[in-house]
Amino acid sequence: MPPRRKSKQKRSRRKSLTSLIDVGTSVVVANATTNALFGTNVWEFFTAGWFGRPNATNSWRLSLNELVMGAIDPSSNYGMSMTAGGFGTQSGPVMAAIKKNIKDNGAQAVVTVIGAPIAAKLLKRVARKPIRDMNKMLKWSGVQSATGVKL
Repeated sequence: MPPRRKSKQKRSRRKSLTSLIDVGTSVVVANATTNALFGTNVWEFFTAGWFGRPNATNSWRLSLNELVMGAIDPSSNYGMSMTAGGFGTQSGPVMAAIKKNIKDNGAQAVVTVIGAPIAAKLLKRVARKPIRDMNKMLKWSGVQSATGVKL
């Protein structure tokens, strides 16, 4: 009769760390997308009209506040003037603004959305050794374990 196998000890999984390069890539892609659709960056899109910040009224830029307030009260025309060029279309002021923003910023956004992840992957590959050394330094200093962040 063969001897019994000893049960394997369960290893505790290490907490996965957040990569600053991946976070940066996500921010660049989000900025390109909001610029293409709404004519503004992510920060302005989410904060304009909230927290005491002014809206960009009567412009081609849209904010989350304008979209929410326009959905609640459609007679507000989403903070846009209906007499401005192009707003009197059948699809409404929001679609007119999005169409104009895509026409103006769409090509650049497509290049950025495709190129940013490729550039980040290339950066990780080319700078593998310096990134590894920096992560070791962060680990030795205790910053990495305290914050859960790596390069």
